Amino acid sequence: MRARAEIVFPNNIKEFRLRRQLTQEQLGRMMDPPIGESTISKMESGERRLTNLQLTELASILRCRPDEIPVVTGRDPAPGVERWQKAQQEAIGNSIASGAAATGYVLAQLRKKHGKTMQQVASAIGMTLSVYHRMEMASRIIQGDEIEAVAAFYGMGAADLIALFERRTRDNLEQLKNGVPPERLLPRVPRSLLREDAKWGRLGALERYAIRRSIRYVGAPAEAVSLPVYGQMKTGKDGNHHFAIDLDAVVDQVPVRDLVRPHDECFLVRNFSQRLGFLLRPGALAYVDPRAPVAMGDIAFFVRTNGTADAGVVIGDGIGPLTVKMYNPEEQVPLGDPTIASVLRIGMLILP
Repeated sequence: MRARAEIVFPNNIKEFRLRRQLTQEQLGRMMDPPIGESTISKMESGERRLTNLQLTELASILRCRPDEIPVVTGRDPAPGVERWQKAQQEAIGNSIASGAAATGYVLAQLRKKHGKTMQQVASAIGMTLSVYHRMEMASRIIQGDEIEAVAAFYGMGAADLIALFERRTRDNLEQLKNGVPPERLLPRVPRSLLREDAKWGRLGALERYAIRRSIRYVGAPAEAVSLPVYGQMKTGKDGNHHFAIDLDAVVDQVPVRDLVRPHDECFLVRNFSQRLGFLLRPGALAYVDPRAPVAMGDIAFFVRTNGTADAGVVIGDGIGPLTVKMYNPEEQVPLGDPTIASVLRIGMLILP
């Protein structure tokens, strides 16, 4: 029933997905909202174009820039670009050889002649608009019972309608022999082969369509992105529990906005204290929210009244006052010590 669909969005999604060692199913589950494996497959094959939000979300999941997803001539390797061009030509050839192109042309001409919309025809023959649209666009082959329904709708016999399909198919094949470009025999010129204009004259046909139709906006997404969470306890064959980081097993999705909640008073600190050793190496960046109170177990900077600063771990026994513990050499200072001017809780570390 289905002819090979037109390539509308040549892309590098599959290459980026394989680099992340994700299956199509896993990638679909990581989308928000999740999408099916078949939809991811159509995206990767170029048969389905992406919304702006899908594009930016995929870029975040696949750890690339949004503008790296569409195929771009002159930037992407030539074999990759040629592969997509070949796939488009194969789809066009398949549409003509299967008769889908002739069927789509005849259906469109009949509909326009009778002044009907696609929705009116689809409803009259008991078909969804999307399915009927694919028939007119030459990506779906019409079936026997559907031929009878269409013929009845236009007040003609099924044999007469079939004769129109066959005549158009013969005309298409004859024009191919005479050197007419295959894309000119489709119900409409494929979007990826749209004519050039001054604005996109320096770009190839494939990426011109991608930019026009799919990536009008490629900046940061309007909504905060989520990051996948890995890491779980597993039971080995010996019955013992062990910690595992399995990149094929996403255990959670955490919105970035839940990790840090910046406001006007937040800032970053470049650490030069060596009092925590490898726990907080010199050169690491630390995100600080001065409004957040410190608690037992936190890592924090403390600023002394003489202007010097260091980093330490906030410890306590749950009963007495909290103290800041440092190492190299080991030292503990009560938070209420008069030499401490302020204590800054570290909310996130960015290690060099």
